[in-house]
Amino acid sequence: MGAFSTGRFAKGLLAFVATFVAAVLAVGAPNARADEYQPGYPKLGQDSELVYGHDLYRDGALGTQLLTVHTDDRGGRILAYCIELDVHSNWGGELQQTDFSAFPGSNEFAKNPQVRSKVSWIIHRSYPQTGVAQVAAAAGVPGLTEREAITATQAAIWHLTDNFAFNGLHSWEAPRHDTESERAQRVKKLYDYLLGPANTGLPESSGPSVEVTAPKAPGTSGELVGPIRLTATQQTVALAALPYPLVDAQGNEVDLSAVPTGTDLFLKVPADAPAGKADITASLTGDTHTSHLLVAQSGRWQTLIIAKTKQVTVTARGEVSWAPAKAPSPSPSPSPSPTPSASTPTPGPGIPAKKPGLPRTGS
Repeated sequence: MGAFSTGRFAKGLLAFVATFVAAVLAVGAPNARADEYQPGYPKLGQDSELVYGHDLYRDGALGTQLLTVHTDDRGGRILAYCIELDVHSNWGGELQQTDFSAFPGSNEFAKNPQVRSKVSWIIHRSYPQTGVAQVAAAAGVPGLTEREAITATQAAIWHLTDNFAFNGLHSWEAPRHDTESERAQRVKKLYDYLLGPANTGLPESSGPSVEVTAPKAPGTSGELVGPIRLTATQQTVALAALPYPLVDAQGNEVDLSAVPTGTDLFLKVPADAPAGKADITASLTGDTHTSHLLVAQSGRWQTLIIAKTKQVTVTARGEVSWAPAKAPSPSPSPSPSPTPSASTPTPGPGIPAKKPGLPRTGS
């Protein structure tokens, strides 16, 4: 067997096996990415591995949770939400990763492209893809907890996909319908934010992306140079060090470790700065397959949407330049009036001019 594990033959054999396994796993799933998982994976975890939110009220208790999905036999895992309200999960069942177009269900996620883009936005901008503190700050929900974030996020997804209406949390004490507690109000506020005007939708993404847009024309020293605009799959990105402060349109300095996306920003170049330029280097770390779907390898079971998986870092670059303000041209000095020059007086009228005498000759 040793001869078969070395040299070109072994490399060719391994390549063939990898291709064959990927092809077999992808049968019946034209958009599957089965080659990214080892055989038998991804696989849904057990109900004992759920990360719980709070129960919603729906004529009784309706549980919310993040589901654990195992990606290999070495402990790799990802987290996912449900995108179908009344479809059961197959604990321990094998899954396959697909694009939105391969969704097997019949709810609004299947029918409405806007629903798909809004669900994608929620997945990218809410917990766990975005940390609880960032979500709380964006939504204006101080005191938000992990369990409350899970609850609001799952409820918002179900509202879009299955027309679920939030009617408070379920309580095991009378009254069963909790809308008044502080946690119920925090859940409702985040739920409203995720479904509100801030949710402009995001296209299906294969990973984090960031883009820097900057003006080509140079700015002027002493003025705000820009606008610089960052577009990304997350709400904030990191920028490398800059020679001068980065500010918003109101002149407020921006933290380079958490630069907001989707807004106009400027470099505050001092008036005495010589001509120069600055590289705008943005970086973003995010999950590779956030918002892709996981469907059952066989049978009809709950479809999951990936909420957090392995991370990669991407970068984008732009450039701004500036030149000193032009000094104003001096006002032209008035030209002096011409001074008349001295000249031979012209004889007045009636005064005959002297005639030259005749030359004297000898006798």
